[in-house]
Amino acid sequence: MVQANQQDDDRYKRLCERIVERCRQQNWYGPDYHSYTSHRGYFYIDGELQSREPSHDLETHFEFPLATEEQLRLSEAVMGFEHPPFLRALYLQVANGGFGPGSGLTGALGGFCYWIHRDPRYTAMQKEKLVKKYGEASCLDWFSDFFDPILFDLEQHEERYDHPRDISLSRREWPTYFLHLCKDEGQDDVYLHAKSGHLYAAVRGYGGEATLRGDEMSTRLFRIDGSLEDWFERWLDGIPPVQWYQK
Repeated sequence: MVQANQQDDDRYKRLCERIVERCRQQNWYGPDYHSYTSHRGYFYIDGELQSREPSHDLETHFEFPLATEEQLRLSEAVMGFEHPPFLRALYLQVANGGFGPGSGLTGALGGFCYWIHRDPRYTAMQKEKLVKKYGEASCLDWFSDFFDPILFDLEQHEERYDHPRDISLSRREWPTYFLHLCKDEGQDDVYLHAKSGHLYAAVRGYGGEATLRGDEMSTRLFRIDGSLEDWFERWLDGIPPVQWYQK
């Protein structure tokens, strides 16, 4: 993983301060896209996922406090890789998720989480919960794409196919180092590839299209221009999300 230097740290701090100031000026510390369901946050406590309604007035305060180093270390241990430096800065200097574009930034363990599928921070806990409810055999059958995925290296895949703008995946295929950021207003999922720093929108496939290997397509990934920092810069500048990337 790329380690942040002092210059990066200073840049991240300034950007985090601008995010907090934007929330203060707009009197809104929650997600852009909010409804009854998107306010319901999942969080990790006592060994399992739980959910709750907001306990704070999101016009005056973030729902989740700053993440702790312990929470970040636990998240990274579960994932098997480190959070990228700017994502760490967001958790440590702004809030542990629940604010920003779309349905709100997914936090580290103990923070906000609107969507728990297809995210290594929550896979093991979600599997344990569903196994208790349905049994292991049924879970592997019904949720094989989540709990028995065919993992692949996204950077190698893009290099092999001349860096395509979009990538078609079959039901069980999924990249390693993928972290969920949020759902956008169109209900597509936005992911950060922690190894490369690239962002992608994951869109459910329709119409019986095929992947490059001839399998039935289940998900299509669209690469979003720029880095995670650029993504938040566009948000701060008020650029409509539809202009952040082109499908």
